[in-house]
Parts: sequence; structure tokens; C-alpha cells
Amino acid sequence: MLKKIAVRYRGFFWAMAFVVALSACSSSEEVRTEGDDAFADPDGGGLAAADTLPSDTQGAGDLGLPASELQMVFFPFDSAVISPEAIAALKDNAKYLKENPAVKVQIEGHCDERGTVEYNLALGERRAKASRDRLKKLGVPQSRMSTISYGKERPLDPGHDESAWSKNRRSAFVVVGP
Repeated sequence: MLKKIAVRYRGFFWAMAFVVALSACSSSEEVRTEGDDAFADPDGGGLAAADTLPSDTQGAGDLGLPASELQMVFFPFDSAVISPEAIAALKDNAKYLKENPAVKVQIEGHCDERGTVEYNLALGERRAKASRDRLKKLGVPQSRMSTISYGKERPLDPGHDESAWSKNRRSAFVVVGP
């Protein structure tokens, strides 16, 4: 009896196997979802949808130019807290942006390789927003800034140790418009 069913539905099974194989080869687009508990939020509050699906994110991606005049901001492990060194860098960035009022920037949030893709996308977004919010407090109009998270997908240093990881936990600035 089972043999008859297997013969009768053989084409169906091959079609399903083909569909499954195609879905496994999906594109590398970033999917922003609520992170899992692998690296829980230190405050215990979890992630809100607003933190993972920002309304101000614009996908400049590779269309922007690296902003050599603007400094990167580095973060501690599993944190979006701005350190005193980062504040100094952001003050310099705010000064440059105020002196060049036509410049628009995209603030990219990045993470090291540890943690899930989903968690790192959310953490990268919090880092980018923390940098944006500090620049806003320093007098840069929010209309000249957008944020995006690349999570762990674009490391600055491809190494697998603390030295590399500390360079990858950052916010970077890309000029996206005059």
C-alpha cells in the first residue's frame, strides 16, 4: 500500500524538494526581526519593534561615499552606550557637519561577529541611533541624518579575536548627499 502511494505521489515529492532547495538559496537581504535571548538586553527590557524596524532608515548602501572627515565611533561589547572617547569624536563630527550644512550623512551601525544575525542587526541599529541622537543634541538637524544597521555583515577587521571585534563594534558615517 505504501509503495503505491509513494509511486503515485513521486512527482509531488520531487516538486516539493525543488521548492525547498530554492528557498534555501534565498537572497542575502537583511531581515530585521526581534532578537532572540542568546545575548539578552542587559536592561532586561527586550527589543521593541521601533528599535528593529526604524522608520528613518534609508538604504544608501554602497551609493554613499566614505566620510574621511568624520570619525567612527566605537562601542563596548553588547552595548550602544556612548563612551567619553566616542563623545569627543561625535563633537568633532558635529563641528564638521555644522560647518558644512549641505552635507547629509547615513550613520551605519556595525557589530562584531558574535551573536545572531537578528540580534546584531538590532544592536547595530541602536548604535547608529545613539550616534544620531548625540549629533542631534550637538545641533545637527535630524533631517540631514539617516541610520542603517549592517549588524555583523560588514566587518572592518575580519579577524576572530578581541582586537578585531573591538574595531567592528562601531558607527560609521557615509556622505549620501550634498
